[in-house]
Amino acid sequence: AAHLRTWLISAIQNLNPRERFIVTERKLRESPRTLESLGEELGLSKERVRQLEAAAFNKMRRNLETQNREVHHFL
Repeated sequence: AAHLRTWLISAIQNLNPRERFIVTERKLRESPRTLESLGEELGLSKERVRQLEAAAFNKMRRNLETQNREVHHFL
């Protein structure tokens, strides 16, 4: 579990600030924000926020896969 936390922190740090903000607000808060509320704050449609979130998760997955082959057990 400690390795997983380290890998996830590293993967999140490789995101650009906007991607990191979206992932943090949507998945790492006790009360996750909606696509709509993030879109309003960022001046984007909720669909665009969803696309950015999906791209961020793909970037995180690629980063995790290149970090360590053990990650495949978790993904």
